[in-house]
Amino acid sequence: MQRPYTRRYLAPNNMREAFHGDFEYYVTQQPQPRICFGSAQERIALPLKGPCLSPFMRRMAIETRENIGPSTYETKRDAFSDVTDRIYSKYGLGAKSPRWLMKHEYQPPPREPRPKTPIKQNCAPFNSTSKRKGMFSPSLYPAPCDYCPEYIKRQMKFVYSFSGKKTLRCAVQIKCVPYNLDECGYCGCSCSQQGDYWQYENRIFLCRKHYNRLFKHCLSKFQGVKLAEFKSVRDCFFAHAHNSCKAALKIMKSEEIVKKLRKEAYLDLFFPQRRFCNN
Repeated sequence: MQRPYTRRYLAPNNMREAFHGDFEYYVTQQPQPRICFGSAQERIALPLKGPCLSPFMRRMAIETRENIGPSTYETKRDAFSDVTDRIYSKYGLGAKSPRWLMKHEYQPPPREPRPKTPIKQNCAPFNSTSKRKGMFSPSLYPAPCDYCPEYIKRQMKFVYSFSGKKTLRCAVQIKCVPYNLDECGYCGCSCSQQGDYWQYENRIFLCRKHYNRLFKHCLSKFQGVKLAEFKSVRDCFFAHAHNSCKAALKIMKSEEIVKKLRKEAYLDLFFPQRRFCNN
């Protein structure tokens, strides 16, 4: 961008100092004066004592107070000392009565305490010799602390169908066959002779005696888990007889059979037959 004016340069001869005859002009620097602002005192940024400390700074500066605490304050003079310690007027119209009247409270005359008399001791505690009934009496029933306060909702299991009625899922699987040939895999005896027995996938069978013994003395967790997968089975001899054929002759009534199975399913909710290994 072009300037609206033209620069002017001083001529080289104008840069030289003027020389007038034998007099030579020198520019010297003046020494710094000793007094600044009309005082020769040394100024401190935050004075703690001396003439530089103003009354306001002396009153507000915390550093000047050596021991600050409740015991350092002057308690003889308080905020109302101008009123309480005021000099009474000495003229004739001035009040002569005391400023603060002492209120006299009536007190009974002093009396000597009564002499102590010996207390007659009772023949028995509470002056009664009859036998007292204890607060807690032994009982055969469980105490309130013996009950489990945790509420567990227990319901019997049923098998539902879309178009049919629901059927109860029995706690023990019932095996209905004309000949029960299941043998114990540990001792080889007939499992149905001892009542309920245990099976695993209808391949391995254990009688009740050896199942309890093996489950009680299982040494490894793997063995305990395997034994926990066994399910209890029962032969159908309690309900009907086959007489060496597939046809079944009912020994019990249908109502009694249903009632028995429902009772077992209900008791199985509180006392299950199936065990779980906790090793």
